[in-house]
Amino acid sequence: MVSLSNIKCILLILLVTVGGCKTSPVEDTPVTNSESSSASSVTTTSTKVSSNSVSPGVSDQELVVSTADAGISPSPMLSDYTVASGEFNIFPRETSGWDTNGWSILTPQEDSRLIYVSSSVGDDANGEIYAPRDIADVQNPGLIKPFKTIASAIEHAREGYPDWILLQKGDEWEVPARIELRMGRSIQERSVITSYGTSTKRPTISNSEGKEMLRVWSEHSYIAVIGLSFYADQRDPDSENFSGWGNVKELNGILIYGPEGTRMGSILIEDNEFNFLSKALSVIGKGDHVDIVIRRNLVRNSYHEFGHSQGMSAHRTSALLEENIFDHNGWYTQQIEPEGREKSQGQGTIYNHNTYFSESIDTIFRENIFLRPSSIHNKWTANPLEHGVDTIMSRNLIMDNNLYVGGEIGISAGGNDDFDTGARWKNVQITDNVMIAIGRDRPTNRTLGWYIDTVDWDGGSVCGNYLLNNDNELVQNLNAIKINGHSNDVTVTKNLIYGLKMSELSTKNGAITLDNDPKSNITITENNIQLAGSNMFPVIVDDIYEELFQSNTYFTGSEADAWFRVEGVNYSYDDWLVLVGESGSSSERQTFSAPERTFESYLTTIGLDPNVDAFIAAFSAIPPGTWDDRFSVVQINSYIRGGYGNITCN
Repeated sequence: MVSLSNIKCILLILLVTVGGCKTSPVEDTPVTNSESSSASSVTTTSTKVSSNSVSPGVSDQELVVSTADAGISPSPMLSDYTVASGEFNIFPRETSGWDTNGWSILTPQEDSRLIYVSSSVGDDANGEIYAPRDIADVQNPGLIKPFKTIASAIEHAREGYPDWILLQKGDEWEVPARIELRMGRSIQERSVITSYGTSTKRPTISNSEGKEMLRVWSEHSYIAVIGLSFYADQRDPDSENFSGWGNVKELNGILIYGPEGTRMGSILIEDNEFNFLSKALSVIGKGDHVDIVIRRNLVRNSYHEFGHSQGMSAHRTSALLEENIFDHNGWYTQQIEPEGREKSQGQGTIYNHNTYFSESIDTIFRENIFLRPSSIHNKWTANPLEHGVDTIMSRNLIMDNNLYVGGEIGISAGGNDDFDTGARWKNVQITDNVMIAIGRDRPTNRTLGWYIDTVDWDGGSVCGNYLLNNDNELVQNLNAIKINGHSNDVTVTKNLIYGLKMSELSTKNGAITLDNDPKSNITITENNIQLAGSNMFPVIVDDIYEELFQSNTYFTGSEADAWFRVEGVNYSYDDWLVLVGESGSSSERQTFSAPERTFESYLTTIGLDPNVDAFIAAFSAIPPGTWDDRFSVVQINSYIRGGYGNITCN
């Protein structure tokens, strides 16, 4: 018979065993989620927390017990992810999910752990975990006991729970290995890594040993990364920690990986700065990556000495890129070889770009600023799976109201493998973008400036774009809009092509060009092509059969009998009308109110020096969590378009 004293001893042992250790639950035994994890509208009402300014800290066991008492669902199974491709849970304004400055509002849940980290004053041995009810202001918690290392904070974050890791602003961490982030519980209950404190500087993470700083691994969903700085000082030639040319290792900022047969997503990356990585953001693997939202980040100075480098690369991804700035990605210095392939000392190559997306579906690029890439601003590829047969590999892409300055090519939706048997893209929309001085910088040492390059489209539109003013006299391989390959149901309309200047006529370079691959239902209408002072064809068509031209306005500085080139023969404007039967068109030189407006002239209106470096420096100095509309593409593009009449597609 067990005595009362023995029972008390057993209970005491159990309490000590269960409650005395501040460790996370075992990760290898996930709990089935009783609630659906599918997307739903965002609830933005915050739960009130305690007004205590000083928290005594909460043990791991106390948090687990409070979760059960509250009846809150535990962590989801990895296989529960059901968000549809093209569905972006971005805490939309219409549900008050953004604050007045357009930042996503994320709120800790009742059972969230708040795990504070400070490299300057933290202590891993005495760090404490807090519950939201014990912190009056999550971002400014007052007197707390933070951990010192991010690794210790990760150890106390649970898999499948809405736990928050908060890094003190102004602090710096050299992490010895990659940081693997935990998954959250649902779209509204994400795991979060962000910042806290009153400093105007983001917390900075560096890593000199691993291949990436943060890792989001297979099937880990419902994650937010907000307000951090990823800076590879050992890759920065101006840093005292620079490892030296020939010793610069590959390093990614955030790596997201989903292997074949898996599905993952609902990952928000917002208000971060990435500097001197080989790839700032990388989504890899043959799994499906959906609801990847990249907002208001500064991505710059990516380069590589031994491989390819991008600002962001993504494979099999449905993503939203919104209000980001990508600058000087893919290169550190200009190429010295004429073929553009030498990599030493971070030279610009033809393989490196601001963004590189392959086999993408349901993806939107909206109101971003793309500056000075090694080669292409937006590189899209759609490589067929079966050798020798073209099939649709990428669909439903939107590039809307972005700004592009410099580089060699603005948008290329045409690479890479093409067996010349059919379409590889379906439903691509390129609308209301502004492109200026494509070809200016010559990072690869080539002399081309292609604005929009399309190949093998099955349905799409190029509408309302302003393709303006190349300003490097060495760049003479110019094209504004190329429609190539097996394309059908494509509309090119309401685009303004102005100031593309060529010193000599070329049979390969025109404002709008179409090759002789099979095409059907190509409509080219209401475009305004103004090439005064330029020896450039407004239109080059290798096969006129299925193209329909209507109501376009043309002017060029070429000789009167060399305005158009059709199937290898030059034609005058009058002969062109007879040949193609275009009606509603005109041949007139138009004047505009302020065609001298550029990105650089806009900068002078907001008090900055008229150069990209001044713009980037000023934007980088903005404190995290704040927004200045003067740096928004909406204002910049409106200013530039206003000099030409401000006609848009929509």
